[in-house]
Formats: sequence, structure tokens, C-alpha cells
Amino acid sequence: MHSIREKEKDPEVRREAQGSHGQECHGIAEQPPLARWLPELLWHYTFTGPTSGFREAPGMPEPTKGSRMLYIFVSRKLKPITELHGEELFDVWRQCISCHLTLWKEGVYHRDVSPTNMMWYWKDGKRIGVSNDYDFSSLADDLGPRGNERTGTVPFMAIDLLPEKGQSGEVKHMYRHDLESFVWVFIWVCLRYREGVLLPTGLRPLDKWATLDAVACGMDKHYFLTYPQNYYPLDIDDDMGDFLFDCIDVLRHHGNRRAVRRIKLLKRRAMKQSNDEEPEDIDDSLDIFTIMPSWANLIKLGNPSQ
Repeated sequence: MHSIREKEKDPEVRREAQGSHGQECHGIAEQPPLARWLPELLWHYTFTGPTSGFREAPGMPEPTKGSRMLYIFVSRKLKPITELHGEELFDVWRQCISCHLTLWKEGVYHRDVSPTNMMWYWKDGKRIGVSNDYDFSSLADDLGPRGNERTGTVPFMAIDLLPEKGQSGEVKHMYRHDLESFVWVFIWVCLRYREGVLLPTGLRPLDKWATLDAVACGMDKHYFLTYPQNYYPLDIDDDMGDFLFDCIDVLRHHGNRRAVRRIKLLKRRAMKQSNDEEPEDIDDSLDIFTIMPSWANLIKLGNPSQ
């Protein structure tokens, strides 16, 4: 079976070439080990005209405002990560991180990690995680403002990108921000699903994150990191629960450390746009999680696919 996804972009003039990024990802993915971690692109089509043409025909006011360019990408149907639980969820989640990391090092920046972009399929009796939806990622050699242009799905965005300065593009989007998004996805799935099924309304936490604006969601995430015991599911597997708490502890600890650094910079009147960031070592950012005993324990228990 195939799935068809229609893509749009805004504003059309500044992003004319962006739809080709997905194809570039697939070009990179022809080299191992990425080939298995990206969706197999079967067919794609770019519509020749923007949506402003459809808006002009009936005489709509300001037809070019918010105009889009439309694309169709056809790939093999994949399964959502939300169907998984326990060690199976961790294994596929981990594989998606590996795919994302390899592409980031190749200069392809996803910047919109969410559950809908994390899929999987069966191959030779093993689950293969797929990091999906790269067709509107940014590239390291992009010209213009796209490197800081804010993209993302609010409930899963890194906390540092949710305040007004983050939303306006004044905070440089770094690898650790996408890695934090992966952690928020893991938290989201663990707290809101049981045995691959979404909990009923009223029994699942974090619903309001999907409706809050970015600033308010950031404030609520700070509360979550301070009082995780208010959200902890009593029926979660012990090994998954240990890892979940370890992830929360890492986000809280490193968030507090960056906050202290920003205060020190402010006291020296030295803080300017994006210079509150320490130099980033991508591998070190991931190692913060992979060196945790709870990560190693889930690797051992899950009999991982790679």
C-alpha cells in the first residue's frame, strides 16, 4: 500500500526550492546505513502553479497572501510509532534518532520532530525506524534567513525555542533542540498511550499542549519538568519509567545550567543574539542520554534491530 502526502509552503517566493530537500535527503540516503531509515520515495510531483491561481479565479481578496506551492510525495505505507510500547517503542525511537543524527551531520536539518514524523516498518522480522517528512527541512548551505526561521510543532519543540525570541528566529536552531524534541515525543507517547492505544480524554495528560500558544506551552513544560511526579503513569513498565525519569532529569538539569549561563552573561552585559550558546558538540549532546544506565538497560532488553 502507498500513502500520498500533499505538502505546502509559505511564503511561496522565499521557499521556491525547498520542496526539493526531501529528494536531496533520499540522495544522501542511498549510502548505508541510511537507506533503511528513510521512507522509500516511489514518486513525486511538483505542481507548476502556486495556489494563488486558485484564489484568483473566484475573485478572492489578496489572492497571493499566504500562497503555497503544492507537492505530492508517494512512499510505501509506514506504521506510526504511537502503535508501539515498551522496549519496542524505545528501539524504533532510537533508530529514528540515529537517522536524524546522520543526516544532520550531512547538513540536512529536520527541525520539526514530532510523532507523525517517526514511523516504522517490518524487514526480515525486525522493526526498522524511519525518520520521515524531510521535504521541508533546511540545508546547511541555505542562503537567507531559513537557518533561524522558526519551524516545529509546539508540543514537541525545545523549551528554548518557545519564548518570543525563539519564535521570532533570534535563537539559533541547533542539533540539541531537535534532540530535545525527540525526548518530548518519547514523553508524549509514554504518558498518553497504553499498549499502542491513545488514552481517552480526561485520562491522558498534556492535552492542552496541543492548543496552547508557544510561550504558554513553554511555561507549562517548565512546570512539567519541576513536578514530573504529577504526570507519572503508575502502570508504566519499570525500565521504561526509569528511562523516562532520567530523560526528564537531563532536560531539567541542562535547562537550568543554560539559564544560569544566561544570567551571568546578562550581568556582564555581554548577551547578544544567539551568543548565549556554548559551542555545540553534536555527539556530546547525544552522549548525555546514551551513557545513562537506563538507556543501556533498554538496549539490552530490547534485542535491538541493529
